[in-house]
Amino acid sequence: MSGTISPVQSRRLARTLRRWREKAGYSVERAAEELLCGSGTVSRMETGGSAEPLRVKAALELYGAPAKVIADMIEAAKQRRRRGVLRRPYYDFVSQTFAEYLDLEYEASELACFQSDIIHGLLQTEEYASALMHSPGEVIPPEDRDKFLRLRMERQQRLTGDDPLTLRIALGESTLHTQVGGPEVLRKQLHHVAQLIESTENIDVRVLPFTAGGHPAVGSNIALLSLARSDGVIEPEAVYTENAAFFVLGDSEEALARFQRIHKQVWRMALEPDASLDMIRRTEGRLSVGQ
Repeated sequence: MSGTISPVQSRRLARTLRRWREKAGYSVERAAEELLCGSGTVSRMETGGSAEPLRVKAALELYGAPAKVIADMIEAAKQRRRRGVLRRPYYDFVSQTFAEYLDLEYEASELACFQSDIIHGLLQTEEYASALMHSPGEVIPPEDRDKFLRLRMERQQRLTGDDPLTLRIALGESTLHTQVGGPEVLRKQLHHVAQLIESTENIDVRVLPFTAGGHPAVGSNIALLSLARSDGVIEPEAVYTENAAFFVLGDSEEALARFQRIHKQVWRMALEPDASLDMIRRTEGRLSVGQ
């Protein structure tokens, strides 16, 4: 990894260029005219295609970006040119959008989620994840299931170590009752979640009960990813949303602000930690009795 720049750093460079251009009110064509280059050059800079340090400097100065932002992005552009961009193994079998999400998850400081029907992948047992991948609604090709299962288990390493991911997940109550793999697989899964809650300080799981009624995330799964800046401040970087029809990775300021509001509202509607853990344990207990 030391010989390359991370995909997230490259993505942040592109996003920063686009955001400051939009803030300054420049179209791609007008920016190209001012920078004495083609509009294709500006577009490539904003999509991670290429970004020469001198052109990055000129663009951000044109857009009125602060000196600290300009210095950080010049350094990122230098690193990108010198070292290239890291390509991780999962690029060979996941979609481009999901690969971008995984890059962000790999480097994120905080992840705030809402799951409507299924336990989040970072909390899944191997048995639950395997059953899910073999379910009738799953679209993973049979020949790729083992690779996806290994990837899901490897992702969970982000929850431990010297710099673990801070995870805040709101689970819709239906996640506690959807019997992926049958009642015994679900019982073990709920037991695993309860153990993580009790033993892991960086994991906070809340349950949104049926009695909470309508809420702004109905029918969707949401993941807000936040990264630490060079000065240590943690700020939202992207939002990943999915439902039965689509999955989208967005990073516009409007999208980030909107989904921050949605997650905060869902979080407020969810049960407190002790009550959430109690509901998970009681549901696990009923599954045990039903055997």
